Amino acid sequence: MRVVFFWEAAGLVLDRANPYAGLLARALGKIGVEMVAGHAREFTEEWVRANQGKVNVLHLNWLHLMYDAPDLPGKVARAAAFINNLTLAHRLGYKIVWTVHNLYPHESQSHELDHLVRVAVANLATAIIAHCEQARSLVEQHFHRTDNVVVIAHGHFIDIYPNSISRSAARQQLGIAEENFVYLFFGNVRPYKGLENLLHAFKALPGEHLTLLLAAKVYNDYGDRFVEEARGADPRILVCPSRFFANEEFQLYFNAADVSVLPFLDVLTSGSTITALSFGLPVIVPPAGCLRELVDERMGILYDQQQPDALQEAMLAMQQRDLPAARQAAYARAQSLAWDEIARLTLAAYHSTNRHRV
Repeated sequence: MRVVFFWEAAGLVLDRANPYAGLLARALGKIGVEMVAGHAREFTEEWVRANQGKVNVLHLNWLHLMYDAPDLPGKVARAAAFINNLTLAHRLGYKIVWTVHNLYPHESQSHELDHLVRVAVANLATAIIAHCEQARSLVEQHFHRTDNVVVIAHGHFIDIYPNSISRSAARQQLGIAEENFVYLFFGNVRPYKGLENLLHAFKALPGEHLTLLLAAKVYNDYGDRFVEEARGADPRILVCPSRFFANEEFQLYFNAADVSVLPFLDVLTSGSTITALSFGLPVIVPPAGCLRELVDERMGILYDQQQPDALQEAMLAMQQRDLPAARQAAYARAQSLAWDEIARLTLAAYHSTNRHRV
């Protein structure tokens, strides 16, 4: 079986990119599936016709990348071409699978177009993969698809990031005192991440022994402004900005921390949470999207983001937790997200028969 997997620009690599695609490709390869990278600009009518019989499955992920353009007219034109070519692929016998990592693009300025594209893809897909029951339910509600919507977990990142540096060595390298309690945010700086709320909550916490470590991936003006604000907000905040964190750098931040804080305003599936659990790091997250099914009180705190002081209270409460037990539970949860089982279930989705008709 040959699958073309439409992912990010870097394709299926395990470094310098989100490793989800590469890890899935590696696991599927063990059971006889050849997965190759697909690129949005190459998905033309000519490509669809030329690859009929050579490619069995088109596996879609981030749909907005399939019609991205600088302006709305360009997006509309590309979206129309994408759906036309996908309809042709459907008629020519390709299997079409869509993994719903998020319901809609974050910070989109074209919500109506985004919705129409997703309804069309949901109508054409042989199967849809959701990472949790809540995501499956939202697909049904928003895109009116009820059959062949299968729940397959998001796999762990345990074996992709080096993890040999000790807590003491990581803290020494970052200049953090051994006795400090360290809250970590690691990830892209974007408005939906709720980082202004994190700054506000941390500043309200008492104690000179506290550190907020921000490993901030910054690539736009919003990120630059946030880094400047964070540096002036509290002397206990340590900001480590970068446009890119290499795989070997992750361990420095995750092993220096006591807990990962991810104060999302909007989330469905969280690779950042998966990463923290894969390092055996407890988490503080809202019970939104798939996080309610991924995280429980053994491995962190789920706080109600609708309550004004809930994040601050959760951060304070985490200081009293049995951290060794929470770390053990976090790592065990990550281990349960095994790629071999995910590959087996994904292959079953590829083989499924489309009961849904256009």
